[in-house]
Amino acid sequence: MADVSALIRRREAENEAWRESRREERTNLSTMRDSSVEEITSNPEQYMNYLRLQGDNIQCSVGNVALTMFQLKSATRIGSLSFWHEQGRSVRDEEMKNGAKVFVPPRNKKYRGYIVGDYYDISQTTGKPLREAPKLSENGKKMEEALTRLFYYVPVPLVEDTEMAAPAYYDAERMELAVNPAYSDGEIFAALATEIAYARFHDKGRNQYFDREACTLDAESVGYLLCRRFGVECPEPKAQGVGQHYEDFEPGDRVEALDELRKTARDIGEGIDKSIQPRQQDRSRRGQFGR
Repeated sequence: MADVSALIRRREAENEAWRESRREERTNLSTMRDSSVEEITSNPEQYMNYLRLQGDNIQCSVGNVALTMFQLKSATRIGSLSFWHEQGRSVRDEEMKNGAKVFVPPRNKKYRGYIVGDYYDISQTTGKPLREAPKLSENGKKMEEALTRLFYYVPVPLVEDTEMAAPAYYDAERMELAVNPAYSDGEIFAALATEIAYARFHDKGRNQYFDREACTLDAESVGYLLCRRFGVECPEPKAQGVGQHYEDFEPGDRVEALDELRKTARDIGEGIDKSIQPRQQDRSRRGQFGR
């Protein structure tokens, strides 16, 4: 007669070993993520590499972009298996084992949290051409529509100043954002994207600790992410002081801070995207989400 009790104990031991293995895998990946983000927020060159990859994959979480950076060298466009499937592309068989380990939602929607999954670069896939985000050109109709939508995201009074020696500027004392229409559309878009970030950080004066100089890297990063999405020329953020900027941040706080910048650029970009191509349904981004 079979020892059923022993079989049950063995089965439970196997299950527990499997669960422990998964816990260890998640812990190790969390450690790798924190280490990657710390490198990004300490090294100016890596910070800019991060911004480029994040800007081209704005729907991907900060943690997953950081993890991919340090596992897939020279990555450009990234996503999960389901993301590439929705793009009409598939990961080549020989590349299936070469993905970057990241956090992804479980397929079963009943389960909460994230599990360990894989991201792949477009170079590891084959299939239909990737649907690219629309690019804004100087004096184009879409640029006009994009600027119109961008104005809606200005949280303070918007004024015109033809004497100002800049395309746009947020005045923290007056709590108003000035625009000089003498500049080109592209210059105004790029400057406005950054100045809106300053205005949002000030929060209509509610942020009593607002300091423009201290916010420069963050504001310029938001502007850069937004401009990169729409192909608008934009000066690179001055990242030389990134290490000092984040020196007092714990690993989790660094992820959270970067993610606030990403979300700000993403949300404004989504609004612009809908205004310049309102009939297109956004189904291409599911599958990219992760922790």
